[in-house]
Formats: sequence, C-alpha cells, structure tokens
Amino acid sequence: MNIGLVLHPDRVRAREVAEEVVAGAAARGIRVVAADDEAANLPGVVTADLDDAELVLSIGGDGTVLEAVKEALPLGIPVLGVNLGKVGFLAEIEESNIEETLNRIEARQWDIEQRMTLKAEIEDGPTVHGLNDIVISKRMVNRLASLAISVDGVPFRTYRADGIVVATATGSTAYSFSAGGPAVDPGLRAMFVTAVAPHSLFSRTLVFEPDRVLSLVAASDRPVGVEVDAYDLGELSPGQAVRVTAGDMDARFATMGGKRFPHTLQHKLGLDGD
Repeated sequence: MNIGLVLHPDRVRAREVAEEVVAGAAARGIRVVAADDEAANLPGVVTADLDDAELVLSIGGDGTVLEAVKEALPLGIPVLGVNLGKVGFLAEIEESNIEETLNRIEARQWDIEQRMTLKAEIEDGPTVHGLNDIVISKRMVNRLASLAISVDGVPFRTYRADGIVVATATGSTAYSFSAGGPAVDPGLRAMFVTAVAPHSLFSRTLVFEPDRVLSLVAASDRPVGVEVDAYDLGELSPGQAVRVTAGDMDARFATMGGKRFPHTLQHKLGLDGD
C-alpha cells in the first residue's frame, strides 16, 4: 500500500518523527510518497503524486493538517494527523501512539469522517476551497473594515469591524473561537458567521444552513483582505464581492476511533480540571 506524507517545514521534531514513521512503514511493507520537497527529501520517501495513496499522514500541528487537506481534498483521500503542535484539534494521533497507528494503517483499520468544506468565489478572481474558515479582514491597523453581507441575494446587514469570519464546524475552534464564536462538534453541517471586534452592540455569531449563499462586499474604499485557511488570496476592491457557499466536496478524515469531540474540547481547553 501507499501512504502520502506531509510534514511541518520548519519544525525539527516533525522531521525526526517523520523519519521514524518512514522506517516503521518500510518495515511493514508500506511505501511512503510525497509531493512536496520537505517530505520528499527524507530518506526512504518516494517523490510522486498522491493519486495512488490510500491515506495522507500529516506530521505537525493543525496548520500542517490543513496543508495536507489542501493536497488530499481534490483526490478524495483521507487525512490522518499526528499532533506535534500546542493544541491540535484536527490532528488525532499523539506522538506516543505512532507504532500502534502504523499497525492500524498496515491492517487498514480506520474509519472515515466526512467534514464540510467552504468555497470562496471572488468576483473576477479565483475560486478556492477551505476546511476551516474564510476570513475577510481590514488591512489598515487603525481603520475598521466595512463589509456588507447578503444572504441568498437579499441584503442582510453591513458590519463595521476588524473583519468577518465564516467558519465550518471544523473551523469553529480556530479563529472563529478566538473572535467569540462557539466551539461546535465538527460533524455539524452549517456556516458560522462571526464579526471580529465589531463596532456594534450586536456581536453574536450567526448560524446558517449549508445551502445558503453568502455574499460579502467591500463596502468602503479601505483595503480588505481575503484569506482561506490562512492562505492569502489578496485584496477586494471597493464594491467587489466574495461569494461563500458550502464546498463542492467534503474533506475526508481517517480516524482510529480516538477521543470524541467533547473529550477533545475538555482536554485541549483545560475544561476537565473540576
């Protein structure tokens, strides 16, 4: 069998763990392939596209998982994350469980979780899919952004704020959470709209069904940037819109039957101390 490998480019421990994984995989007759230079340069890793991989293994933190999802999403390949980061909501496997995980991979003993994605279509610009969130935010430090939101083509309201985060349930524990949004079980299919530091008495997160069409327009001449899963897509011109919908395809995560979301939330956020 073939498995793909994506690792954090700047973390020494990620490379060390990756070397352990590659050696353990070889001992089990598993071929490790990689498309990016960082992983492909490891001894024992074959430089190749991920098309024939049954699984993509991510080694790093949640950002590395997002990078792996970007590569695996159009191929429909499931992603399994090894957590070397500080929080790691997306990476299920801890470093201490690598040998057991390789045994499960060899036996093809994993289940699949489907996660909703988002699609950002910039007017006269690119279309990009993301797993966590789409962020439209100010580029001038001391000036608010003005962002007009429409829902299914009907004007809803105009926010004056540092930005707007449109998140999936999976992304609810990322930037959306730090902006005051709720932590949501990742199996829920919905879009969560949270204003970042709004100049308004109303600051609650809005929750929309996944079949809604959201349009966010730069409503002033101040520069506004667009990011999808922290990837910078550039700026919106005044009057230019980004259309946000549910993605055309779900992200697929391999799971070894680890801890469920309530336990993960307790552990990662320190809620289990009482």
